[in-house]
Amino acid sequence: MSNTIPRLDFHMHTHYLGCANGTMKIPAMIGTCEKLGVTALGITDHLNSLDKIERHLPIISDIRALETPLAVYFGVELNFMSADGDFAFSAEIKERYGFQFAIGGIHGVYTDTYDLKKIIDIQHRHHLATCRNPLVDVLVHPYWFGKYEFDHKQWPWLDSMLPVPESYARELGQTARETGTAIEINACANLVNPSHSERYVEEYIAFLAVIAETGAMFSVGSDAHDIGQLASVRSAWGVAEKLGLSDDRIWMPPGKPMVGPA
Repeated sequence: MSNTIPRLDFHMHTHYLGCANGTMKIPAMIGTCEKLGVTALGITDHLNSLDKIERHLPIISDIRALETPLAVYFGVELNFMSADGDFAFSAEIKERYGFQFAIGGIHGVYTDTYDLKKIIDIQHRHHLATCRNPLVDVLVHPYWFGKYEFDHKQWPWLDSMLPVPESYARELGQTARETGTAIEINACANLVNPSHSERYVEEYIAFLAVIAETGAMFSVGSDAHDIGQLASVRSAWGVAEKLGLSDDRIWMPPGKPMVGPA
């Protein structure tokens, strides 16, 4: 593997918000990242509703207590509160709680009727809306779907990127470039998701390649919810190299990290 791509991971979860398991305690996460060769990372637990915001505060305490050579940032992952809703986030909340960056995007299909074109169109609309939100730095896992949602609704599983028009990929890339939003190369959601076939992964990389042609920035993340998943970020690094991205096309949070070298 070449040395052109910075070893970063700006999408991982802790046990504090309940979406990750008990192995995802911050000191253990940092130790694992050190062994993997990560140089900078961001903690990004979910903020789906404001009643959960106080549960992010112990993350800050844990980060500040670290002794590590890594640059560690305090971020947050946002989700649309409804099909036509917004994020549970504002400039005031960002400043008050000290969030250094925000990643976000759509986490559901937002329809009860199986119409593949409609499903794709909803995703595309939310992707563009995320890029146009000035508080969001990174669009997370575009065209990730939860298989459990498809199974629950007894819908055929979407194990292909071919239904996504190339024009959508190109418009997304152009919008991201214009707004300065990074498009995420997500390991666990898209590249090593056991629900997807190898063919899907090849199609997904081709989708990212179209976005790369527009000159958009990219972010890399494991999206780990278990300590063993942190190593999956290597697949995201590999895709970034396969896309031929130079290090100035790889997104970093603005400003100094909460701990570690700038």
